[in-house]
Amino acid sequence: MTTIEQDVQTLRIAKTETIAAAPDVVWESLLHHMGPGTEFEPGRTMKMTFEAFPGGRWFRDLGDGAGHLWGHVQVIKPGKVLEMCGP
Repeated sequence: MTTIEQDVQTLRIAKTETIAAAPDVVWESLLHHMGPGTEFEPGRTMKMTFEAFPGGRWFRDLGDGAGHLWGHVQVIKPGKVLEMCGP
């Protein structure tokens, strides 16, 4: 009989940031910066799209059918929770 043992490891990273703004303003700003407001240098957008619903995609459209998938929305509770998974 063969026994296979496997160690399971989890890495959890959390960052807490205090922002001097109303929660709804912060939420809308977050969605904007994940989508059309994403810039790689001032005035040049990365053409990101963020679909704010469960199963929605977060991706970069390079045109001509090319692009990058950055993640999928797992959980979204507007103004409170955004959980995503992706490569």
